[in-house]
Amino acid sequence: MAGNTRWIGRLGMGAVALTGVLASVGVANASPGAATPTAAVSTHSTVAYDCRTTVQQGFHPVAYSRDFDVSAPTTVTAGTEFDVTLDPTPITAFAQYNQTVTDVQVAYAIPRNAKVKSYSLVGGSGLGQAFTWVEERDGALVVRSSGPFTGGVEFDLPTLSLHIKAGKNAGAIVFAPGGGSYVEPGFAWFRYQPILNEWGPFQCFPDPALPAVELARVNVTK
Repeated sequence: MAGNTRWIGRLGMGAVALTGVLASVGVANASPGAATPTAAVSTHSTVAYDCRTTVQQGFHPVAYSRDFDVSAPTTVTAGTEFDVTLDPTPITAFAQYNQTVTDVQVAYAIPRNAKVKSYSLVGGSGLGQAFTWVEERDGALVVRSSGPFTGGVEFDLPTLSLHIKAGKNAGAIVFAPGGGSYVEPGFAWFRYQPILNEWGPFQCFPDPALPAVELARVNVTK
């Protein structure tokens, strides 16, 4: 992603903001003596969402999907610390129905069988004066950006970088999109619809009628 801003937080701190140029912060290395994870592998995934928006005060369904590029090791040893990056592809809101967009949200499920030691936002472009932050909500880390963004103009939310410690047992750590309902969305924004001259929400969560999407899977060995 374009940009060189780096921001860091720790799970349990709640919402912390990225508001421009902040101090550069390194991510902690693995504990001395810990096994080195395998080299990170990049994967590209498409998440189909079940969405709705308002039209003249009534909710209407919308078909929508978003792509993600993720980097993670394929295998780590139990107890090892490693890094994962979750990068949503750039967004261009359809200007005919989204003249102005605010409060953009992308949720990532907090993985099981592991501990999130820290997380950071890196890069991003076309954000202008938007206030961008991470909050913990409904078992997910949610990247939020205030906007406003102009329909038809591309913008790119920052990459979410996670520093993870694998659990003590063998198994798998799965990284997946977050969100479980319209009111606990996995992707959302608030938009001005110029044709109807009205503001309304666009609310999405991973389509439960389709197989669950794994953004990345890290195998943990003893």
